[in-house]
Amino acid sequence: MNKSRPETVNIIVIDDDLNNMELISLYLSGCGYSVKSFSQEIEALNYLQGAESKISLIILDLMLTEISGYELCRRIRSNPRYRFTPILISSGLTDNKDKNAAMEAGADDFISKPIDRQVLITRVRSLIRIQTLYDELIEKNEKLEYAFNKLKSAQNTLINNEKFVSIGAMAQGLTHEIYNPLTIIGGNLERVSLKMKNGKIDNEFLNQIIFSTRNAVKRCAKIVEALETYSAEKINSIERTCVNDILKRVATLFAVKLKMMHSINIIETYDEAVGEIDCDQQALQQAFMHLMNNAAESIGENGEITISTALSGDEIMVRFSDTGAGFKEEDLSKAFDPFYTTKLSAMSAGLGLAVVSGVAKLHNSTVEIKNNPSGGACVSLKIPAGLRLDEKKFTKNLFNL
Repeated sequence: MNKSRPETVNIIVIDDDLNNMELISLYLSGCGYSVKSFSQEIEALNYLQGAESKISLIILDLMLTEISGYELCRRIRSNPRYRFTPILISSGLTDNKDKNAAMEAGADDFISKPIDRQVLITRVRSLIRIQTLYDELIEKNEKLEYAFNKLKSAQNTLINNEKFVSIGAMAQGLTHEIYNPLTIIGGNLERVSLKMKNGKIDNEFLNQIIFSTRNAVKRCAKIVEALETYSAEKINSIERTCVNDILKRVATLFAVKLKMMHSINIIETYDEAVGEIDCDQQALQQAFMHLMNNAAESIGENGEITISTALSGDEIMVRFSDTGAGFKEEDLSKAFDPFYTTKLSAMSAGLGLAVVSGVAKLHNSTVEIKNNPSGGACVSLKIPAGLRLDEKKFTKNLFNL
């Protein structure tokens, strides 16, 4: 395999002492470097401004005729192209103050006159090696940035694809859930139509039709209401209250039923440091009730549901933990997808956790679910402790799915 030809190292020398300039050029040219010399500072600056080739090193004197070496350093550094190009000072000034001033002006190293050949070559090689390493770092950083942007683009594509999959699943689930009650309503209308033709409509029949149709309408309304909450675009009303109080009400509603009918105990642990927030109490209560229902259904018989709050920094942590079956790993990533359910019951529409996700979004909060190491599942909500909601911001009633 043929190696590519090494890149030419271009060095600029700026010195009004022609003998010194020629000596430096002679030393460095002998090492294979391409050297271009200038005795006039302005001419050198103009060349640097329009140079087509990469400049690897600039060597300059401090005592120049037109402008000082310090000012020349500053002007070179002001050009973004030469912000990190090594600058080596070659000067007869050996006082530490002069060296420090040169470094502050932008120089990287200092060599005293008269020039020692070996010292010059050693310093030049060191600075060029550092510049080469820096160039490699820049190149790798650009490649990493390019790879990161491609990865980010791929990630966005995956997210968008996942959204389409979620929307497709939701549409399929919505069709199924709405179709059943609509079938009942349509069937009832056909039954009424047949009865009317036969003239055999009685009160008992009408009551059955009304009861059946009313339940079907309620089923549709329930699904639409859940979807509205999931869309996170509607607030019933903003009230200032404590999350602990909402949780206590929910626990009270479930306590007797769960203990008497299912032998499920509710353990409550509330952090009294949790203060009041602006929230939609109705939406939060609905979300907490969904979590209680899910936990109870997961346990079935004999178990515990732990409700807890904790104030951690600027967040209120709300946790629902149960001793139920937990989630399969393949189900965890889909737990909050609407119409996705692992329940066998035909009455489960798979909207419970989707509603919880919508309520969390409504309150600028996050929600996550995981399995407990000892068994069962744990759902955590992180609510801003200083939550303030603008009711005008949430006047829409759209399905932002």
